[in-house]
Amino acid sequence: MIRKIAIDIGHANNTGARGNGLEEHAVAATIAERLAPMLERLGARVDVIDFPKMTNSQDLNATVKVANEGGYDFGISLHCDSASTEKTVETDEGKELIYVPNPAPHGAHVCFYPGSVKGSRLAICIAEPLSRLLPGRANTVQSRPGLAVLKKTRCPWVLCECGFITNPENASILKDHPGRIAEAIAEGVKDYINQ
Repeated sequence: MIRKIAIDIGHANNTGARGNGLEEHAVAATIAERLAPMLERLGARVDVIDFPKMTNSQDLNATVKVANEGGYDFGISLHCDSASTEKTVETDEGKELIYVPNPAPHGAHVCFYPGSVKGSRLAICIAEPLSRLLPGRANTVQSRPGLAVLKKTRCPWVLCECGFITNPENASILKDHPGRIAEAIAEGVKDYINQ
């Protein structure tokens, strides 16, 4: 029986990805706001973990601390991917390398820590409906050993990349239909709980 679920807003305010007039923290917070009551209807207590005024590293450390002290059955971090391309431009001082948003990459995927059987299963369950809503990734489930939020949390934890904020079509869904993203994640969680 699942008793307690954590939803993590993946970045502090203004420290994550940007694109198409959107900012990652704000998008993730909007998805979490819709997701929490959906998960509560599955019978679990749901806590949203958010440290918007911290630096990114402070946010990550505080999230891991809360995750490990909270008695959670599992946790879900909400993020948005971004893509950029290097471009050389002429300036008064000479040539300068800049990064410009790349609108082509698109699609969602869900990450888990290698060796976490429950984390892998949760990622697979969420990735199916999430990638159906936001298709385009070759691998919709990815093992990620280097992500601290997956590596340092004691309970099973997944990281949902809810599409590319730099892709216009994905950004449109992120902006106009965050409830549909929340529904896809909740559908996956329900499938995980029912297995």
